[in-house]
Amino acid sequence: MDKREKLLQTALELFVSQGFNDTPTSKIAKEAGIATGTLFYFFPTKDELIISLYLKLKAQAAESINVALADVKSKKDAIKAYYEESLKWSLHNPTEFSFLAQFSNSPYLKRIGADEISAQTAPVLQLFAEAIEEQQVVNIDVKLLYALISNQVFGVNQYLASNKFTKKGQQKIIADTFLMFWKMIER
Repeated sequence: MDKREKLLQTALELFVSQGFNDTPTSKIAKEAGIATGTLFYFFPTKDELIISLYLKLKAQAAESINVALADVKSKKDAIKAYYEESLKWSLHNPTEFSFLAQFSNSPYLKRIGADEISAQTAPVLQLFAEAIEEQQVVNIDVKLLYALISNQVFGVNQYLASNKFTKKGQQKIIADTFLMFWKMIER
């Protein structure tokens, strides 16, 4: 692992366990075994480190989801694949998911440019727009549909992570909660 990646991994663990405000850059550098000056070479400010980590993790999650979406044909199956893969990624990457949730509920989210946010959400918004056009889902604002699915993923993840289920049990809950979501939005 190169120094930049080591800093990002260490920062991830510390931010999740201690929060953004209670994690000084000096501690990140020390825990990573890297000089503080080197940290500032890669990330001139703590804010840039936090935002860089967020963008990296969002890209990783998107890559995983996009692979799952590649083989689906119908809009319902695509929305289902998005939902299921989002949950699978969050369960396989609990620290990363915790960081993304922490970031999304912090003032840092406002520092992400509108273009970047748009690039992250555009594929899902487009999917919902096409499903509306094909009259498969209710005709409401696609941003609201995105908020609904995102919050459901977060809630179901919290439920699954805080209880002990077998893989089969997790899969059933994911399938059942998708059906509940679909019944809410289908036309």
